[in-house]
Amino acid sequence: SFASNFPYASLSAASADFAPKATLASNDKVSSCVTLALDALSSMSQDAQTLETFLHLHIPKMEDGNNFGVTVQLALLKQLSDVQEAVTKHVDSLSGYASARADALEKLKLPSSSKSISKSTSVSTTDGKREEKVSESTEEKSSENENSGPVYEARLSAVVACDTLYYSRALRALQSVMTLYVASLDFLSKNMDKLEKPKGSGGSHSGFHSMY
Repeated sequence: SFASNFPYASLSAASADFAPKATLASNDKVSSCVTLALDALSSMSQDAQTLETFLHLHIPKMEDGNNFGVTVQLALLKQLSDVQEAVTKHVDSLSGYASARADALEKLKLPSSSKSISKSTSVSTTDGKREEKVSESTEEKSSENENSGPVYEARLSAVVACDTLYYSRALRALQSVMTLYVASLDFLSKNMDKLEKPKGSGGSHSGFHSMY
């Protein structure tokens, strides 16, 4: 739910909770928030698209006079366009989380280790007999970095700041787009008659009674 995914009263409280997770490969809390926001934005965008199609199918042919209903239709289309524009902006913003966190972790220069195995085969012939020898060697490399000092602490803070930033973006995306989305639904509910029959019951219609 919204409350369980966004439980913090302030961004400083979120940062304090994210700090112990700064050296982990991922922050599951922030990843969950970003995923929730992206899914919700996608759902609202699809609903807006459906309503836009409905309205376009109910716009009547051009006539002189009695066009107030068409004005209402165009007003809702503008609101739905604002929803779509906001969704696009926030999706672009949230999609960069994984890359931004990876960059911050890379600069943190955590200790790492690697292992390589090499094999070689040699063939020789002695007194007409073919002999094959296989040799194998293993090499392990590890890097040790200083996990203390002002530079390390600053880079650690940068990872926490990255998590906090995208947590905030996910929260703001849901709040702002939801406000536009609910306002559009409220406008739809209050003006359904004019949206379905912009010319009134006796006027010209689009030729479509329903989009379904």
